[in-house]
Amino acid sequence: MNILRRSMRGALRAGALLLAGALCAGAARAEYPERPVRVVVGLQAGASTDLLARQFGRKLAERLGQSFVVENRPGASTRIGMELVARAAPDGYTLGVANAVAANFPAMFDDFEFAPGRHFVPVTTLGRAPSYLAVRASLPVKTAQEFVAYAKAHSGRLTYGQGGNGSNPHLATLALVRWLGVDAVEVAYKGNAPTSVALAAGEVDFALVDYAAVRPMVERGQVRLLAVTEPRRASMTPDLPTSGEQGITREIDGVTPWFMLVAPAGTPAAVVALLNRHVNEALKAPDVRQALAAAGVETEGSTPAEAQAFFLQQRERMMQLARELKVSLKN
Repeated sequence: MNILRRSMRGALRAGALLLAGALCAGAARAEYPERPVRVVVGLQAGASTDLLARQFGRKLAERLGQSFVVENRPGASTRIGMELVARAAPDGYTLGVANAVAANFPAMFDDFEFAPGRHFVPVTTLGRAPSYLAVRASLPVKTAQEFVAYAKAHSGRLTYGQGGNGSNPHLATLALVRWLGVDAVEVAYKGNAPTSVALAAGEVDFALVDYAAVRPMVERGQVRLLAVTEPRRASMTPDLPTSGEQGITREIDGVTPWFMLVAPAGTPAAVVALLNRHVNEALKAPDVRQALAAAGVETEGSTPAEAQAFFLQQRERMMQLARELKVSLKN
C-alpha cells in the first residue's frame, strides 16, 4: 500500500511538472514577439517589395507592440536576402518577403532552389503587382490589336526592355514575342523603373512593367498603356482591358510580380499562425490598401497552406515556361 501511495504521489508530481511546463511554454508563445523582428527584403529600398514590407511591418508593430525592422539585402536576383532567411534561427525573429523571382531559383542557380519545408515555411501571400503592356508614346499604336499588327510589320526592328533576368515580366515578354512570331531585340535594365524611363525616352518600343514604375511617364504622356496582363482587370486601372480580352495570348495571364511573407523552415506553427492572422488583418486595413495601391500592389492574403500551394504552382508554371521558351535564366 505504501508503495502504491508513493507511486501515486510521484505520478501526481510528474503530472504537475508537465502541466507547469506546458503552461510556461504557452505563456512564452503568447509573449511573442519579445524583441524586435527583422524583415529581410532582397531588393533595394523603395522597390515594391520593400514598400509592402514596411506597410505590413508598421501594422504589426502597432498590433504586437514590437518593431518589425526592414533589412534590405539586395543582390543576385534576391538570392542574398532569401539565403539569409533560410540560414536564420527558426524562432520567428527573422522573416522575409519573397517575390516571384524566388520561385524561379531552380532555373537560375544550381546550388540553391529555395524549397518550402527545407529552406522556408510560407506565412501568407501578400499581393501582386500587375504588369502592363506599355509602349513609347511615339509608337503609332493606340490599342493592343494595333500593336500586334505593328510588331508583325516591323519584325527584326522591334525592341523591348526588361528589368530583371528570370523575372516574371521577363518570361512573359519572351512568351509574348514568341506568340507574336516576330524577331525582337532585348535590352536589359536594372529594374522596372529604369526600364520605364528608357521606354519614355524612346530607347525601346515596348515593355511589360508594373504600374508604379510607369505611372509618372504615363501621366506625362511619354508612355501609353495598352493592356494589363492579368486574368482580370486591375483595380487601379479598371477601364483598361486585359491582354486576353484583346485577343493576346492567355499564356502571359498573371505572369507578373507577386509577394509572400516567409519564415525559416522549422519556425513554430504557433508563431506562423499568429503572424498569418495579424498580417491578413493588416492587409485589409484601408490605409494599407490605399498606400499599396498607389505603389501598384493589389493586396491578397491566404492561409499558410494556400501560400505553399501557390508557390509550388508558380514554380512549376515558370519552369515549364522557361523550358518551352528554351531560355536559360542562369545569372
